[in-house]
Amino acid sequence: MDQDAKKTALRMIPYGIYVLTAEGKDGSVAAATVNWVTQASFSPPLVVIGVKADSGAHSIVKESGAFALNMLGKGQQGVAFNFFKSHERDGDSIGGEAPYNPHPSRFNRDGHYRKML
Repeated sequence: MDQDAKKTALRMIPYGIYVLTAEGKDGSVAAATVNWVTQASFSPPLVVIGVKADSGAHSIVKESGAFALNMLGKGQQGVAFNFFKSHERDGDSIGGEAPYNPHPSRFNRDGHYRKML
């Protein structure tokens, strides 16, 4: 991903409600509604997300070093409320929301974009 595209993506982070998803090395999953996200750096591309330190999502993100941030739009309050509580993966869904993909693309810890298959 070129530098201009990274900057554009980071600048477009709106205030809103998000669902964070992550998958642990053991295959465990977490999904949590979050509402505090901000851009921290362009190089490397970094975001800061507020996640409760005693939550399952926090421990899985910390262990795996990866997560996906799903931006919710108007009319998706039900999705936001759904992920206020813990859920297990059921096939390709989590909490009844499908399809589940914990991190379709990501930046690694060094800020290099790595496309997932």
